[in-house]
Amino acid sequence: MKKLITILSFLHLFGCAPQYEVVQQLRVNMYHLYNTRTNEVQIILTSDTLREGSMVKLKNIKVIAEVEEKQ
Repeated sequence: MKKLITILSFLHLFGCAPQYEVVQQLRVNMYHLYNTRTNEVQIILTSDTLREGSMVKLKNIKVIAEVEEKQ
């Protein structure tokens, strides 16, 4: 029972980071990301190369800046 609780705790800690789908590349190093759980949209600048349609975690990529919406 202790092993099961330990395994579930481990999976919960490392599996709960928000994942974003790479929707499209807007410019060089600028990407449109979408979180399917929260319907959150992010526009980011990164030095990493991302593939459209792939799922990424923000903590795993080098974010240079987040672009904010103009209102």
